[in-house]
Amino acid sequence: MAEDNLDHQRVIAQVIRRLGHEVVVAGDGRAGLAAVAEHRPALLVADVDMPEMDGLELCRSLRADPALAGTPVVLITAYLLPGDQRLQGVGALDVIGKPFGVPELSQRLGLILDNLDKADDVTVKALLGTLDAGVVICDVTGRVTYGNAELPAAYEQILARALAGERLRGIEVIDRDRWYAVNAAPIIAADGATTGAVAAFHDRTYEHRSREYQQCETEVLRVLADHTHAIDATDRILHAIGSTLGWPYVRLWLVDEVTDVLRPAGNYTAPGERSLPTPASMSRGSGLAGSCWAKVESLWVPDIHARDSPVLPYVSSETAFQAGGAVPVRSGDRVIGVLSFFTYARQEPDPALTVLLTGVAGLIGAFLEQRRAEVLALHLAAATDEYIALVGHELRTPLTSIGAYVDLIAESPDETPMGEVREMLDVVQRNNVRLRDLVEKLLDLAALESGHAQLTIVPVDLSAVITEAVEAIAPSAAERRITIEAALPGELIVPGDRERLRQVADALLGNAVKFSGSDSTVTVALTDEHGDAVVLTVADQGVGVAPSEQARLFRRLYRGGNARHTGIPGAGLGLALCRVVVERHHGSITLASQEAAGTKVTVRLPCHRD
Repeated sequence: MAEDNLDHQRVIAQVIRRLGHEVVVAGDGRAGLAAVAEHRPALLVADVDMPEMDGLELCRSLRADPALAGTPVVLITAYLLPGDQRLQGVGALDVIGKPFGVPELSQRLGLILDNLDKADDVTVKALLGTLDAGVVICDVTGRVTYGNAELPAAYEQILARALAGERLRGIEVIDRDRWYAVNAAPIIAADGATTGAVAAFHDRTYEHRSREYQQCETEVLRVLADHTHAIDATDRILHAIGSTLGWPYVRLWLVDEVTDVLRPAGNYTAPGERSLPTPASMSRGSGLAGSCWAKVESLWVPDIHARDSPVLPYVSSETAFQAGGAVPVRSGDRVIGVLSFFTYARQEPDPALTVLLTGVAGLIGAFLEQRRAEVLALHLAAATDEYIALVGHELRTPLTSIGAYVDLIAESPDETPMGEVREMLDVVQRNNVRLRDLVEKLLDLAALESGHAQLTIVPVDLSAVITEAVEAIAPSAAERRITIEAALPGELIVPGDRERLRQVADALLGNAVKFSGSDSTVTVALTDEHGDAVVLTVADQGVGVAPSEQARLFRRLYRGGNARHTGIPGAGLGLALCRVVVERHHGSITLASQEAAGTKVTVRLPCHRD
């Protein structure tokens, strides 16, 4: 208020205080202008007739200063009448003439101040609505008077600290998986009293997650660079993903090409977390990973407990995790697996995270394919050298016998008895049959491997095929008092080539009997694996195979050292043929053995064929 009359000063000041406002009093126009510049009041009440600078000149000075031009003004005058032309253009909200009564003054100033408060509310709300930051303002009691966004739960604590006099700058607040940088300060009145507090919450989630995503990619690349050949490289990759992104559970599923299902291939569980129940396999379209596989796209599940959640019910019921997701792992155009995860925080679809996980999944796919290619290349190089040596041995041995005995016959005197000549011819004939049989098997095997030998795929009762093979080998087994125990279902249908599957059964049973000692047992079992695959196992109690040789037994012409050095007959083609036939049926064959304890061969064949 600018008023030179002391009595009027006291009356006007008292009215304004009763209306709930603080008053700064100036005795003339020049002092009033200085007070406005210092305190930036909500309203200036000024007398027109004042020394130093009158009210009209005061108004013009305010309007000439951009920083003060918006100051609302009410003029009080006994010098000019309210309708005087000189009052026009100075920008006063109202002109109150003297003499005035307290009720009139209170009514008119109260109305103006109420309108200004409302205008301030609109202005502040409009301003807050344009800000990217969340802003909250409270009064001295902590009651929120303004707020422009959904705020983190910690806003009350932040405001309380500001009301207590703290000035906060750039402190980090984490709320509902969002990261905020917070500034806060008390609101101080002209007299130094705290009248409230204000806090601004700057959402830094994008920047924070960008750093997380970059760190995740860096850690995955570091694992691939430093641990490419490590046995646990896959688990290291999953650990890098889970630890950098704060995910307590990450799992890698890989496609089993035999059964066309997903099988768990790696897992990361954060320290202190309880493991989730994990199915042995996941069919296409089943569960979170199976749904991702079927749709060939990233899946986001903000609430895994929702009725429409793809997560298996018995999995979601066993965990407090809130959200989950999955991304396909590709190798070229093929999906070779799925990367899935669960978190406690609600995870909404995030394009940046989708890009990151797609890239990481691509790195995993490339890594797995590279490792597979390297293993195959090493095996191929070793197998090629070994194959050349073995072929040379298997061909030279009978050829040596044939050539040597032909020479003996040619050099025999004419009077040599026919019986002796016949014995030498028998050796030539026996080795000739061996050589012809070896060549035929090699040609057959080569035709199967190259695809030139076609399979006739029809529904085959594999149980009947195995039964026939057991019956065929039973007489030779009985001669050596070897018992064959067969656990076979009445019928088990698979798509396949009956003749080739019989070859596999004959070869496996023949090996089991051949390498078993007398008075031992050979067991044969055929089972259905959840309708996805059939499993054939043939186990013996024979001589077994050294661990260092087991991986090479499925190569052509390779025979274990204990077989070569004990005189047990064979060409080393049986298991190689089994491997090729099984692989042509999209199956798998594995061998487990201990020396002097026996060998177990397991064949898995799919129940369905695309």
